[in-house]
Amino acid sequence: MNKKSLMIIVIQSFVIILLIWVVVLMGSDEFVDDDLFDEEETLSFIEVNDEGLNQIRLTETIVKNSGIQTSAIISSNKQSSFSNYGIVQATDTLIDLKNIYDQLMQEINTLQNQTNTEEKKYLAFVDLNADEKNISDQVLLDQQTIVNNLKVSIEKKVALKKNLQQKVLSQWGNKFYMAITGKAKDKQLNPLLNGEARLVKITLPSSDSDNSVPEKIIFTPINGNSETEGVYLDKAPTIEPSILGQTFYYLIHSPDIRIGSKLIGFYKENQNNDKVLNRYEVQSSSIVWSNGLPWVYIEEEPFLFVKKPVSLENEIKDGWLVTSDALSTNDIIVSKGAQLLLSEEYKYQIKNENED
Repeated sequence: MNKKSLMIIVIQSFVIILLIWVVVLMGSDEFVDDDLFDEEETLSFIEVNDEGLNQIRLTETIVKNSGIQTSAIISSNKQSSFSNYGIVQATDTLIDLKNIYDQLMQEINTLQNQTNTEEKKYLAFVDLNADEKNISDQVLLDQQTIVNNLKVSIEKKVALKKNLQQKVLSQWGNKFYMAITGKAKDKQLNPLLNGEARLVKITLPSSDSDNSVPEKIIFTPINGNSETEGVYLDKAPTIEPSILGQTFYYLIHSPDIRIGSKLIGFYKENQNNDKVLNRYEVQSSSIVWSNGLPWVYIEEEPFLFVKKPVSLENEIKDGWLVTSDALSTNDIIVSKGAQLLLSEEYKYQIKNENED
């Protein structure tokens, strides 16, 4: 046997061994895949409860390995205002108007005092002029001109005062009008005018604002978790064109909140109506969407999860304020891994469709 023949035999042997290795490897992969498939089949069981809702039963192992987390559901006594975010208003213009009004009133009072003095002097001149012309006609005429000029100045100032009053009334409403013009003292506005409080304007929907306006509203910053109480001040004279409803002013004793900040407004349950809705605060990760509707998963017993419908009302920090008659205060909600449970449901539905 020459070297060439030996080389051919060696190559053929190597190819045969390689083919055998490939066949063994592919066979082992198929075996492993079958095992995984069988294991996957036992990871979850889809059942239908008495209410006709799908419920997912998972093994303890998959719950631990998938990172599914649950927590007690948080009931809420907040009621959404169903409005746009409340806006912290700048009050520097209002303070400027008050200062202008005060200055104007001071000038009017000064002119009025001058007029009274000059009128008395004019009357005295009239008597002297009538008494053998002790005062000349020209002096009398000059004094009358002074009085008339003062009255004209007062009329101009009074006209400015009325315009200013109308401006305050149309831009800020009756309560601020009464306070700035001094027609009524309102201690409630003192912190605001002194920079110790903030003014919030918020729109409440017509369905709510047609009833009694809530005396207090809870405000929370969009990017914060602190809450501050707002006290009703007055109905705002201006509206938000893009929102149906009526606008109102609320006073918050939080001077650190920046002007222009957006706040989410809520008011206490049962302030405006007798209907009590079941409201809960849930994390965004608890909400899943199916058929265009929001749902949450509730753990009804260990490792048994049921999807229940909710209605989203208002966005809150890290989540949503929701209502649902299908939930109760004793429920355990899935706070992490809800999307995984929804995928398990979809996989079950697809399998049934394929079998059909």
